[in-house]
Amino acid sequence: MICVSIMLAVFLGWPLAFGGDGDAGYRPQLAKPDAAEAAQPLRAETAPVSASVPVSTSVQGPPESCYKRYQRQVRTCSNANGAACRLKAADNWDLCEATGFWPEA
Repeated sequence: MICVSIMLAVFLGWPLAFGGDGDAGYRPQLAKPDAAEAAQPLRAETAPVSASVPVSTSVQGPPESCYKRYQRQVRTCSNANGAACRLKAADNWDLCEATGFWPEA
């Protein structure tokens, strides 16, 4: 643990002590546009919004949390396959917490 702490201190302190920024002078070059492209004005290419298309605004409540969905799924597990069903629900809960979406099927 002491060795790791010393290595971290050297790694973080090196640029402070020697003035380097860690990338050894690497500076990416940006592509410069040629004169013909620079002289043309920018055009906005957007499709016109049609007034005849109705905008649907469905009002929904807040999304169901992963834990609430887990509880609802565990309640539907029967005793015949209870352990496997609860394990699958726990796996789905874990995936939902990691990704933000409940896995389908």
